Amino acid sequence: MRAETSSTESPAEPDDPSALMREWHQAALREFVSNEHLDVRRCILPVLPLWRSAYPPELHDLVDAAVSIARSHPDGYIRHRVERQVRG
Repeated sequence: MRAETSSTESPAEPDDPSALMREWHQAALREFVSNEHLDVRRCILPVLPLWRSAYPPELHDLVDAAVSIARSHPDGYIRHRVERQVRG
């Protein structure tokens, strides 16, 4: 017999790591764009996919924003890192 899920559970199935990773990438993308803290951006950027196909269409503008923010960022590491990821 299957236990019922509570309303506080994540919509991703607990046995589906790819769904969990997609949710994490979407949350990290939103955080990168909205949080101006240097250390937050430095931590998120290396593990953030920066191509539109990694996200649903409603987040494509955020991908463009993240790339734009990173390319024009005053921090040299972030500028260097984004170019490696976009070209890589």
